[in-house]
Parts: sequence; C-alpha cells; structure tokens
Amino acid sequence: MCNRTRERHIQKINDLEPILVSEVTRAINYKLRECKLDDYMIVWKQFQNIAVQTITTILENNFVGCKIILPKTKSVYPDIKLEVDGSIFAFDIKSNESQKEPWFDMARLDTLIAGRLNKHEEWELVIKYDSKTKKLIQIYFGLFREIVGRRNDCNGVKYRPYDGKLRPKSWSDFENRIIYWNSKEEFLHGIENSQKQRWKKLI
Repeated sequence: MCNRTRERHIQKINDLEPILVSEVTRAINYKLRECKLDDYMIVWKQFQNIAVQTITTILENNFVGCKIILPKTKSVYPDIKLEVDGSIFAFDIKSNESQKEPWFDMARLDTLIAGRLNKHEEWELVIKYDSKTKKLIQIYFGLFREIVGRRNDCNGVKYRPYDGKLRPKSWSDFENRIIYWNSKEEFLHGIENSQKQRWKKLI
C-alpha cells in the first residue's frame, strides 16, 4: 500500500469523527432508555459492545471490501482491527466515570513504539459516564496520540510511574479539545523524554 493511499485512509477515518460520536451516542442512549444499566464494570462492557457494533457498521459502509477483526476473548488489543488495501488500523474503546479523572491503561512506554506505533495507526473512542445518575455524559474520538496526556515535569507523555503505562489527558483537556502531541514526531519526542525520566528514577 502506497503512503498516499494510507494517508488518504487515515484522513477519511479522522473525518468520520462526527458520525462516529453521533451514532455511538445515539446507540448508547437508546439502550439507556430501554433498560437499566448494571454496576460500573458491567456497564463498561455494555458500552464497549454497543460502540464496537456501531463503529464496525460505519467502517464497513465507508471502506467497501475491508476486513474487520474483533477479538474472540476479553482483554485482547485492539477492540477493532480494520484491514484495508494492505494496511492495518486499530480502534480501542475506553470508558471512565465522570466523577474521576480518566486514568485508563493505554500502552506501555517500553513496548509502545515497536509493538504499536511501527505497525499501524490507532484511534481511541472514550466514553464519559456518570456512575451516579447512570447517564452518558460525552463521547470523544481521536488519534491515539491525541488522547495521551502530558507529564509537565519532563515535557513527556503522561504515565504511571511504577509500571510505565501511558495515561490519558484530563476531562478538562478533552472538553477544551487540547492536544499535546500534534504530530508523530512530537509524540515520539514526548515518549523519549518520559522513558529517560523513568529510567533515571528506576536507577
């Protein structure tokens, strides 16, 4: 697959953001009206299943002849894999309570580049949910790097110190559409800064 075709597909997926957010929101709210949600962990799974079904349909309609691969067991990355014209694109669904700042696992600092960035482009769909009122608050969609937060003390990507797992930006950043890593080059530099900081602290 030539770079031009790959970039065209990436732009097409980026352009699908409004319909992806709108349709997943509609599908979740429909389910909320017809049934009572369960405890938070089960709700997260319910949200994930609805989002995967909706996104899969949209991708199939927009990439005729594509191949969609869904995991057969839980905790398998990614939630959706799109194969089109010889390239692979990944989609992961995350859910977090509105009462807490988002803190879900995204990737590992030590395996991110070789295991993911060098293999495909990736998007995240983030579901903000009020666990008290049982209501959907907002859905966000963007490239993986656009969802990752920043660690100010090293101008690097946000990560959990003890295991080096990447963490997302804050709800305020989501709401204000703040993106810390506007290019792959900036993102790679942020990863490098955080890797160096973590290595120094471990030593």
